[in-house]
Amino acid sequence: MKKIPKYPKSKMPKKTNTTNESRIRNSPGFTLVEVLVAISILSIGILAVSQMTVMGIRVNTVVNQRMYARVVMAKVFENLNTLPSNHAWLFNTDGTDLLDYLPDSSLNDHFWRVTDTNAPYSYMTWWRVAENTPETDMKTIRIWVVWGQTMNHKISTDLIKRM
Repeated sequence: MKKIPKYPKSKMPKKTNTTNESRIRNSPGFTLVEVLVAISILSIGILAVSQMTVMGIRVNTVVNQRMYARVVMAKVFENLNTLPSNHAWLFNTDGTDLLDYLPDSSLNDHFWRVTDTNAPYSYMTWWRVAENTPETDMKTIRIWVVWGQTMNHKISTDLIKRM
């Protein structure tokens, strides 16, 4: 059996308390102010990310509408391009060779409403025909696709067709 050494009181090793309770009491920790500042910074960051998400959704909606308008434009362009040059849709009906945008479909040479259940809006296509433009025996057909609740969004393209 081992003999336990006896120390005088002055040389006796100090007893250290290693329990969790003493560690918590002696640790520096966070103050209430530090916690509030951290929560404030975190909430500002979350708010910025949520605003970016909303903006991303809006931009995505606009891009989808324009993309679908381009699809409609391509369909109308191909339909008009494949028509024979004496087709009624390829004639100027108002006697002017203006290719200006007129916001009322009845003022344009021709129009066609495109409805699709997958489309976010009803798309309207309008076109005007200018005879002998840019040269003799050629027609310029300016096509517009308009959409939106008040038909305030539009894209356009030109088709030049030989007669």
